[in-house]
Amino acid sequence: MATNKRRLLVTLPDEESKYLDDLSSQLRLSRSEVLRRLLMNSPFPNARDFEAAQAVLDLLQVNADLARLGNLLKLALDEPLSADLLRKFDELTVSISSTRDELKDVVRKIDRTIGRGAK
Repeated sequence: MATNKRRLLVTLPDEESKYLDDLSSQLRLSRSEVLRRLLMNSPFPNARDFEAAQAVLDLLQVNADLARLGNLLKLALDEPLSADLLRKFDELTVSISSTRDELKDVVRKIDRTIGRGAK
């Protein structure tokens, strides 16, 4: 397939090459894209946004894990259990629900920080 793009050969010392690799890794862009954006004076994505977005994903994963745990506890409650064990299960269920609510609040705060404004 024909293209109107030209390939350039750029020679860099090891230190500069490592810096370019580190920068492209942090920005999640190819080396070519980093160089192109530098050449064209185009903006780079904010690395902090990547960290915040990853934090949101991690917290949502924990939230999902807690939901699965709560569902497993509900299944366990369907089995015949002692009154003491039932009380402990109820306390654990309340604790899980509280933790999930706290996680959701943290996710909302992070979302507002990165400007996504989750509701």
